[in-house]
Amino acid sequence: MILWSVVPIETIYDTESEGSSASSKYEEVHFGQVTMIVEPTGILQGKIVRLISPEAKDYLKPEWMPGKMIRYPEQSFEG
Repeated sequence: MILWSVVPIETIYDTESEGSSASSKYEEVHFGQVTMIVEPTGILQGKIVRLISPEAKDYLKPEWMPGKMIRYPEQSFEG
């Protein structure tokens, strides 16, 4: 079988997370009306994966770009 895809082979055949969803390693962090999907990298810090905001100007902030590292307050977790 030949599989033509732009998706990395590791993502297609991800055997590590069998039985769990891929989103389980991410957390939602809230800064006011802004929600960030963050991949935790340590205690109260993580890498921004996705930004969700009703304000267009929030997407232009360089400190909130996907891939940037952030520190967040403990009460900002979605639990």
